[in-house]
Amino acid sequence: MTEVFLHYIWQHQLFEVDNLRTTDGQLIEVVKPGEYNTDAGPDFFSSHIRLNNTLWVGTVEIHLKSSEWKKHRHDQDAAYDNCILHVVFENDEHVHRKDGERLATLELKGRFANYVWENYQALMGTYSWIPCAHRINEVSPMVLNQWLDRLSVERLEKKSTQIFQMLELNNADWEETFYQLLCSGFGFQINSLPFTMLSRKIPFQFLMRFRDKPRLVEALFFGCGGFLNVESADDYTRSLQNDFLHFKKVHQLESIDHSCWKFLRLRPVNFPTIRIAQLVALITSAGRLFSVVLALDDFNSGKKIFKVKASSYWDSHFIFGKEAVESHKFLGEKSIENLFINVIIPVLFAYGIRNDSMTHRVKAIELLEQIQAEDNSVIRNWGELGVKSSSAFQSQALLELKKHHCSEKKCLTCRIGVELINHLP
Repeated sequence: MTEVFLHYIWQHQLFEVDNLRTTDGQLIEVVKPGEYNTDAGPDFFSSHIRLNNTLWVGTVEIHLKSSEWKKHRHDQDAAYDNCILHVVFENDEHVHRKDGERLATLELKGRFANYVWENYQALMGTYSWIPCAHRINEVSPMVLNQWLDRLSVERLEKKSTQIFQMLELNNADWEETFYQLLCSGFGFQINSLPFTMLSRKIPFQFLMRFRDKPRLVEALFFGCGGFLNVESADDYTRSLQNDFLHFKKVHQLESIDHSCWKFLRLRPVNFPTIRIAQLVALITSAGRLFSVVLALDDFNSGKKIFKVKASSYWDSHFIFGKEAVESHKFLGEKSIENLFINVIIPVLFAYGIRNDSMTHRVKAIELLEQIQAEDNSVIRNWGELGVKSSSAFQSQALLELKKHHCSEKKCLTCRIGVELINHLP
């Protein structure tokens, strides 16, 4: 038996309630089990319990054995003075509050079905890719789809919290925050950190002064990115070097260390040099992108805005000074989808939360539904279990489910797990 499992039993009232009495004989009616508390303090807040027809409102603490009340020093902690009921699996001694008054105790041993505990143990004891791999086909499609809908929104809410933290650091400047997130997104995980560092070397409002001069913007990005400390092998490189030296002197600009950038095991089209050139093309063609994002109608129209090409020098280069077979370096469709899923849509959703705009929140969800499901090992594994994704809205939910529920074996907080745990054998 585990305390977490008892929390679940209490929260969902999965025990016999007929003639429910405390260990000292008081009649109990659970009007409201309370709100589950995952922080310090009693396990449930705002519980409503009727003891011998008198309604009490307060907290509920849960332990495997009642003696743990004293072992955890709750009898000396004022935070537990408002506790109205002690719920235990086994009552092995009487306990008291700090003021010495005896605490009403409910023993749950023998009051819930054994199969519920056995189902839970079976899930916890498996070493499969997910705990319910062998049983997930028993879950009704309605429960599964409703849970995935909730998880996808929950994932957006978590990302929104991170965006709000950045927004606070940027003095509530949405444009600057979006610009930094976009730069990080262009790093596509492996180079997200140096791209973020680069965005902080070149503030957005400063950058906008030169948005109609792509070559100068390239000089800013490649110079501050530490890429121009090379032998002047061609006219393009020398031109950028000269422009950046002027910028550096006039505006006291600083560069990040070139060693921050990662090239190893990247395809040349994904080199940070190409990504920077594509980012510059996007910024200089679209300008104040945050306003553009807020006005997006659908994903197809958004794709056209982001379908940019690196400047002509990069048609025949992947790095400075070394020619390669000529090819146009367009930002690919998968990259655009990635930017929408991980940057544009979360920002749109966060903006909707902060400004109490249901329109923007709904638009964010609709955009996710218009993008095809992601293709990675996690989504492929779900597919092998029979759980298919019809859109990025669902694949994002499955990523959230795997990372924050399945991998941590949090079956008691998962709708799928709850259905299987409560299922009669």
